[in-house]
Amino acid sequence: MIYLQDLSLTNYRCYKKRHFDFMPGINIIVGPNAIGKTSIVEAIHCLGFLRSHKAAQDEEMIRTGQEYAFVNGNFIRDDKKVEISLALTHKGKRIQSNGKAFRQLSEYLGFLEVVIFCPEDMSIVKGGPNLRRRFLDINLALTDTKYFQSMSKYRRLLKQRNEILKEMNRNGKYDMALLKIVTESMAQEAEAIVRFRNAFIAELNPLIEQKSMQISKGRESATLVYFPNCSDEIVEKMLKSIKIDIQAKTTTLGPHRDDFRIDLNGVAAAAFASQGQQRTSALALKLALAEYLKRRNEEIIILLDDVFSELDKERQNELLKLINSDYQIFITTTAIDNLSAEILEKSKIINIGREV
Repeated sequence: MIYLQDLSLTNYRCYKKRHFDFMPGINIIVGPNAIGKTSIVEAIHCLGFLRSHKAAQDEEMIRTGQEYAFVNGNFIRDDKKVEISLALTHKGKRIQSNGKAFRQLSEYLGFLEVVIFCPEDMSIVKGGPNLRRRFLDINLALTDTKYFQSMSKYRRLLKQRNEILKEMNRNGKYDMALLKIVTESMAQEAEAIVRFRNAFIAELNPLIEQKSMQISKGRESATLVYFPNCSDEIVEKMLKSIKIDIQAKTTTLGPHRDDFRIDLNGVAAAAFASQGQQRTSALALKLALAEYLKRRNEEIIILLDDVFSELDKERQNELLKLINSDYQIFITTTAIDNLSAEILEKSKIINIGREV
């Protein structure tokens, strides 16, 4: 098991300098809106993913008027203390473990798996396909280095191919030999990516169905349906699409255009489910992800950011029952009145005051 013992923030969001101590079980962060509860959760998320779940740019996390921000976390992992330090500047970021810097950020990824539940999860159900692709890419890349390598190479080739297509469209010169070489290399990576995604969704499906049934007391069954943009004969199809792609000045086929759908009781949740049912679907997906990571022996911390306020006390308790007690859990809320007595009696309460 891994747990975060304490967290120190310097020039991070609204915090000039602040230190927080936690316990291995449930930690409840209480305070009014816009006081910095989500910033604490975001900082923990950054120690796992090296990126925010909210901010588009790292610079947004640096306190206004400052040149840098520091996030420092002391973890206990297998009874050993590990200090993780993340430095954010306007030019980039640096991550260290026990004072030793990683040469590449990718070397660090996988140390800590964070599963976050937040109101924005609803966008996975009813938002655009880019959000669902991001869900696939982040979680597959962090758990499988081969997927990370295939996706990194695919993105480089995609950028190169699109530049070639734009140039060909602009000046009318057709370097077909180069375009075919890039297309064939890209298609090979695309085939690998589709295989990884198919396997991932196939493994998640029985888990999300089980979790959704448990949350809803047997009333709602969620499943995932994968829609690969191009699933077979990818090399041949991408080569045949060259003329169309030159006119479009972009690559029209490939896993960068994939999508998946969450169905509830056999129909698309985005179109036919109520908001409450969509929320159940989103929660079930994240619970399924946590179970998937657990089965792969990943170290997990659970973040519940402003989620419990949207659930009745019965569903709060059902949700916590489904989250394995071995996990360290962080819950943010504006008032502990929103939480059941059963949760409160086994939690550490952290009141966030106005001092930042």
